[in-house]
Amino acid sequence: MQIFIYIALATIIIVTISSTILRRKNYRKYGIPTAFLIGISFVIAVVSFFTLDGWESMGFFFMFICITIGSLIGTGISMLLN
Repeated sequence: MQIFIYIALATIIIVTISSTILRRKNYRKYGIPTAFLIGISFVIAVVSFFTLDGWESMGFFFMFICITIGSLIGTGISMLLN
């Protein structure tokens, strides 16, 4: 269970840094890192649902949830920093 917390924290840090860099360069689409991470993790979760056993696919689903939450929090933090 700790690994999901670490994944969420790493995602928060990565998205906050990348979104802040994009905002400082006056790039209007600072939500690209969030959409990119959520999209990739969603594809992995869906593919694992159809190809893996029940418990393993559930782990990838929880990873998707942690990445989604971390991405949204990271984007929110980057909006507050500027």
